[in-house]
Amino acid sequence: MSYTIHITYHPQYLHAMVEGDNSAKNVDRYFTDIQHAIGEHRCTNVLIEERLTGPGLDPFDIFEVIRTQARFARSHQLRIAYVDLNKDHHRTTVAFGENLANILGVNIKVFSTSLEAMVWLTRTDLSRQNDEQ
Repeated sequence: MSYTIHITYHPQYLHAMVEGDNSAKNVDRYFTDIQHAIGEHRCTNVLIEERLTGPGLDPFDIFEVIRTQARFARSHQLRIAYVDLNKDHHRTTVAFGENLANILGVNIKVFSTSLEAMVWLTRTDLSRQNDEQ
């Protein structure tokens, strides 16, 4: 039950690429790794590209991971673009996680590709800058 994470800082977002075994423990751990990078780079836009192998998490595990991580995401006003690249994971389960996180006040959006996710993060960031001027 291991994973590797590579986090790259870009001027508008952090890009986290995660590979390894799919488990609630690994998902919770990689979110904690991302939190450390957020603190280091003071960046609130995050692109998560998840390539975990194995079956998807069950709804209870999804609930627990989101419940434990939601406070940090809300308090730091994170904007998270999430891409699950495991084609064996059911889209309805991924949508459940997205909806639950949104209900708990987490600004997260699920995408099919990293390019779509990156465009959303950077386009929203640019439009938000224009609103402030």
